[in-house]
Amino acid sequence: MNGMTSSALARLAFWAKGMVSINDARMEWPGFSYSDAEWARMRTLSEPIGVGTYQLFTIVNAVIFITIAAIGIFGVFLPLATLLFPVPAETSALKFSLLLAACAFLIIGLGLPISMRLSAMLVGGKTVRAALAPAPGDEALASKVSWQINRIMLIMCGLLVPGILLFIAYDIKTGPIITALKWLAIALMAVSTVTGLRRQKKS
Repeated sequence: MNGMTSSALARLAFWAKGMVSINDARMEWPGFSYSDAEWARMRTLSEPIGVGTYQLFTIVNAVIFITIAAIGIFGVFLPLATLLFPVPAETSALKFSLLLAACAFLIIGLGLPISMRLSAMLVGGKTVRAALAPAPGDEALASKVSWQINRIMLIMCGLLVPGILLFIAYDIKTGPIITALKWLAIALMAVSTVTGLRRQKKS
């Protein structure tokens, strides 16, 4: 029996709409892969959501998340930084980076699900929810999407944020490293595009 609520199904449908649009553009996000059956289900879920409705969802989601992020920065990060590091000149770069990473993880980890939940509720409405019918496997797909988002968030907050700050704080010369990372990013995008093209040809 499928235990998905109408709100949870609407959130999954809006996520599916975005991923299907990326897939239709013959692109692929590294870390967000799905089986053929999952793609088929996401296409079905995305059908009741029009382009205008999805664009409105992204705008509302962005506004809500930015508001939550501002609350987190001014209500959590800055007060903690002031309390823990009263003398900025004596603040350890590592400790400051860890605090920022932890706050970013908290803001994104709580803020993004909240913003998506509220956006789907505000934009989805009864019309979209009425057009969505739950099916076996929806809960597993929603759990997979949630894990994928959390995984990317962990990588970004645990490595990217403190890494960049430490490079700046210690004035690490990273010319060759940045160049290598740039070409690695280009290579990943190329692989993503080729994979998308192959999938389109098979379909």
